[in-house]
This record gives sequence, C-alpha cells and structure tokens, in this order.
Amino acid sequence: MSVLENVKNMSREEMLACIKNSGIYNYGLTKCSLVQSIDQVLEESAEEGKETGVVAALNNADTDYLLLDILKKDPERVLEGICLAAKIMQTSNKQLNLPEEENELYESLLETAKKYDIRLKKEIVDIRKAKGHLLLHIVTAKELVDVFEGCYDEGIYLSVNGLELRKVKSDTVIEDLLIQSGFQISDVKALQCGYIFQTKDALKKTIGEVDTTNGILRILTKKDCIVQETQKRLLASRKASCGKCVFCREGLIQLEHMQKEITEGRGKNDFIDLTKEIGEAMCYSTPCTVGQVSSKIALSAVEYFPEEYEAHIKKKKCPAGACKAFVNIYIDPFLCTGCGECLDVCPVDCIEGKSNYIHMIDDFDCTKCGKCMAVCEEKAIIQTTGKLPKLPNRLTKVGRFKKR
Repeated sequence: MSVLENVKNMSREEMLACIKNSGIYNYGLTKCSLVQSIDQVLEESAEEGKETGVVAALNNADTDYLLLDILKKDPERVLEGICLAAKIMQTSNKQLNLPEEENELYESLLETAKKYDIRLKKEIVDIRKAKGHLLLHIVTAKELVDVFEGCYDEGIYLSVNGLELRKVKSDTVIEDLLIQSGFQISDVKALQCGYIFQTKDALKKTIGEVDTTNGILRILTKKDCIVQETQKRLLASRKASCGKCVFCREGLIQLEHMQKEITEGRGKNDFIDLTKEIGEAMCYSTPCTVGQVSSKIALSAVEYFPEEYEAHIKKKKCPAGACKAFVNIYIDPFLCTGCGECLDVCPVDCIEGKSNYIHMIDDFDCTKCGKCMAVCEEKAIIQTTGKLPKLPNRLTKVGRFKKR
C-alpha cells in the first residue's frame, strides 16, 4: 500500500502533528521547520486571497544540480511527497520545476507526473507567480514520504568534491568527514560550503554549522585560485538567472566581469569595494535565491581571501599559478637541443625553430596550453609566474647562446 493510501483518512491537523513531531525542515535556504513554512503560506494566501498550491524544485540558485540525484533515483517517492504536501495544503495545484537543460529527465518523468496529476516545467521558479504557494524542495518532498512511513532520519545530503551524494548527520565534524573520505587535511586551503567560501578554520565546524543545502562541499588546495573559482560560480549563476530583475541581472554581469578582469591581469583596486557594494545590495534587493545567494560567493571570497585579490591586482601574480594571464612559458636556451618535437604539437604555431637551433616561443600568440612542455624530453620548456630570464631574440645555434 502506498503512503498516499495510508494517509487517505488523516486530517490536515493530524498530518501537521506528524510532521511537527518528526522535526523535519523544509530543505534549502530557509532553515525553518516545514510546519512553519506551511503555516506562513496558508496565512499569506488567506490574507491576499490567492489560490494556494505546491511548487517543488531545487533552489533557484542551485546551478550544480547534485540534489537532482534524489529525484532521478526514486522519482515516484518525490512525486508522492508533492502529493502529500498538496493534501496538507488542501489543493490540487501541484507543480514540479526542473532545470531548463534537463531534457532527458523531463521526458522520463512525463508519464509518472501525469499519473500523480503534477505539472512539469523546465524553468526556475517564478517567485512572483508562486506567491501563496508552498515552495517545496525536492529533497523535502522525498523526506515527507519518509516521515509518513516512519523512517525519516535527520541529516544533510552532501557530495564531497563530486563524490557520491550521501546523507550525513548534522553534527558530523567536517574534518572527520574529510579524513573518512580519504582527503589530506594538510592539502586544504579553503572550502566551498554551499554558496560561500570558508577558510581552513571551518574544518573544525560541524556540517550543520555551515550552509551545504545545495549538496556542495568542495575542497580547494593551493593549486586552486579563489578568484578564478569565484568567476566560474558567478558565470553559472548568470546562465541560471531569468534576467527579469535588474539587480540580479546587472549585478551578476558586473560581479562576474570584475572577477574575469582580475584573472586576466586587468584588475583594479576599486573592484574590491565595488564587489562588496553590489553583492550586499543583491542580497536584499532581489526576490529569489539567484540574486540573494549567488553574490555571496564573491562576498565571501573578498572577505576571507583578500591576499589572493591583492596578489592578482597589485602584484600581478596568481598564487595558485592557475590564471594563465600571469603565467609565462619559455624555452631554456641552455637545455634546448633543437629537436623540433614542440613545433609539431603547438596548436597555434607560435614556436619558431629549426633543427639544431634553439627554439623560441612567441608569447603574444601562446595560449599556454602546456602541450609543448609535455613532449619536451629535455625538460627545456618551463612555466613560471616570475620574471623571465635572458632569452635569444633570434634563432641561435644550440650551444652558442651566451648570457650577457
């Protein structure tokens, strides 16, 4: 017998009592109990005379979609959870929103959604249209079924550096979790917990003390550039944004542009203050989580890692060696044997040379892909973030170049 059959004769009050006793929260960013969320929506819809309903989705700001695995592995359970929420709300208005690019998932769910009389949409949630509706996280929908089957277990779904998504107790210490997962604590430079960066000090915190409600716990090492990672996250948020809200649309454009300029060696001192000003305004001036949360990745980056920004902007150096604008590749004239191997693999033909002559790289055209380094048996092709040594300015026979 399905869970829907089991609750068929239960009243709203009985169902709410069951939910309250379980202690289940509405998964995501709100950090409030599901009962509280339901009460707020019922009160709101009554005051404004709006038709109520249930809209299930990921957070709008979630661009990683890790938590979609919950839906992919057991779609019926999630859809049953939506129906349970609709019964509590006493509505037949049920909707499930999927990310726009999830075409295959959308097609696979059509028949099942029809069976449960749930509308499917491929778009982020329109917060204005959803006024008076219960915004139900996909994970909460699944866990609602657990509650009414008596198997609900408190915890947070996590993927550490892209490993398998699993449920972790909120009181689990992050450092212990990483050690159990095989990570070297000494390698950790920073953490991305949900939508923000944290310093290494966060290792001593529990999972419940940081925001990981998009399933993300990423470990950043000395080889990871904070500015570069921030730019990637902001670009993903720009693509997710519907573009209807000025603060969100323009704010993300400007924040992402500034991070990109910094990684490409064109950063300016006032970018830090501008990032803070725009990011803080977005937190309070946008209606959905894309604007409210996406800016926090940039805000946390400039707050916790100012030395990384100073290195890029003032010293013109990427501490991680990850930003190509600050990397130079050259051929050591004392190691090059003039074999020609690097000439053959260069995708942009920016290496000049001939047999038994010291080869030279045209820095203007070089994309710094590193393919030439990989094939050089003499290890004569070197990558550096420092000053270049004295190099030939014309083709010179091997062994004939002298330092002046």
